[in-house]
Amino acid sequence: MNRHETLAKAVKNLMLKEPFYGIFALSLNKEFSDVVPTAGVAKMGINYKLAINPTFWDNLEMNVKEGVLQHELLHIAFFHLYLHDTYSDKELYNVAADMEINQYIERKNLPEDGIFIENYSE
Repeated sequence: MNRHETLAKAVKNLMLKEPFYGIFALSLNKEFSDVVPTAGVAKMGINYKLAINPTFWDNLEMNVKEGVLQHELLHIAFFHLYLHDTYSDKELYNVAADMEINQYIERKNLPEDGIFIENYSE
């Protein structure tokens, strides 16, 4: 199965398990790009774009691919892309947003090096 097929399968699996995510997943422009280190969503006019690093994607199990998609879709659902612009410390905001989202996703479906609340005692 090639990258685009695994992406389509991960989107389909996630939509079947949790249809809520289908609203966001179907509207995304999706691309594989070395510009991002892992994966990320960005505003693109009135729509959103999902960019995924191909090397990162290729090394994930299917359940983690689904978790990564869920993570990125939650950034959209929680309006993080719009709130991002209201904070002066963008890096800190990104950590906080990732930490918030990862609490809603089963740990086994996230990359081991994700941002988790227990990793930040302060």
